[in-house]
Amino acid sequence: MNRINQRNYLKLFLVTLMVFTQGIALAQNDKIELNIEIKGLGNGKVMIRQANPEGAKFDSLNAENNILQFKGIAKGPLLYNLSFPGGKYLSFFAAPNEKITVKGALDDLKSVKIAGSIHQPAWRAWSSIWNHLHLYAGTIYKKLDSIEKAKGDRRFYMDKLKDWDRIMVDSVDAFVKKFPASPVTPWVIDSRFVVYLYPDKAELYYGMLTDQAKKSPFGIALGRSVAINSKTSIGKRPDFIQPDTAGKLFKLSSLKGKVVLVDFWASWCGPCRKENPNLVKAYAAYHNQGFEIVGVSLDDKKQNWLKAIAADKLTWQHVSDLKGWKNELAIAYGIKSVPTSFLIDASGKIIAKDLRGEALENKLKELFK
Repeated sequence: MNRINQRNYLKLFLVTLMVFTQGIALAQNDKIELNIEIKGLGNGKVMIRQANPEGAKFDSLNAENNILQFKGIAKGPLLYNLSFPGGKYLSFFAAPNEKITVKGALDDLKSVKIAGSIHQPAWRAWSSIWNHLHLYAGTIYKKLDSIEKAKGDRRFYMDKLKDWDRIMVDSVDAFVKKFPASPVTPWVIDSRFVVYLYPDKAELYYGMLTDQAKKSPFGIALGRSVAINSKTSIGKRPDFIQPDTAGKLFKLSSLKGKVVLVDFWASWCGPCRKENPNLVKAYAAYHNQGFEIVGVSLDDKKQNWLKAIAADKLTWQHVSDLKGWKNELAIAYGIKSVPTSFLIDASGKIIAKDLRGEALENKLKELFK
């Protein structure tokens, strides 16, 4: 081998070695370790879930005498959920290169001590806030259900739901201002449905995050959500094409000149099916005046989709690519839960989002007066 070739070979070897060793170092830095001791667990099985914006990962752990250990890879600070026998669970944030210890008793998981996670104080703070909100909402819904069964007046508790909604938004607002650098914060903004219920606030909150939070896995996902959500913000003029129930392509802009409610739903969605009678009523009242509904289904089985349409007597336009949550429209418009809807005026511009029941009826009265 001549001297030039030797020199080139040496350079190639050194570059390859450098890349290889850097890869090893990065892999080592991505590691997390969990050491868990839960009295009363015995030799039970525990499920661990890594909540990742790119897709959740699951694993099962077998305890020995109340003790279990987990070693894994975390591409940034992520949320972990531990599911114990009896439907009990706890959650925490863990970041790369952290060794987390979890100690407590199975009959008192609220008092479990979690150490080693730099982001756990922020997560603990939000968990406390959300637990109170969740309990309050549960009480309201129980009252609404009992009143509905008795065919009573639901207005008082519907107003309470509006109060809950305001309290939830205020809670998120305060949390963002207190923890702008935490990777927990973008998770809170996104997962508590602020993104698609309050797109302007979501964009504002995202802007309040530090670069550190924005570069976290949930921060990156939130940034994408904010960008996607801008496509269906108030004032935007969306358009799309999807197959109808007969497989023919339908284009939203073909309804220009009409007031259109684009409703994302699914046959398996209880709240959607519960809302359908309100849509049937609105369609019957205003269709002849120029009101249209386009139902976009997140079903993945055509038979279930068509059966629900017939059962609920939904006589308007329906489309779906039958890809479930991978529906191309749902992805393009950042749909994260159903029902979700947006109302389009005669010029093709979005004028309202997620109007249901009385709120939709009042808006249609205003438009068609």
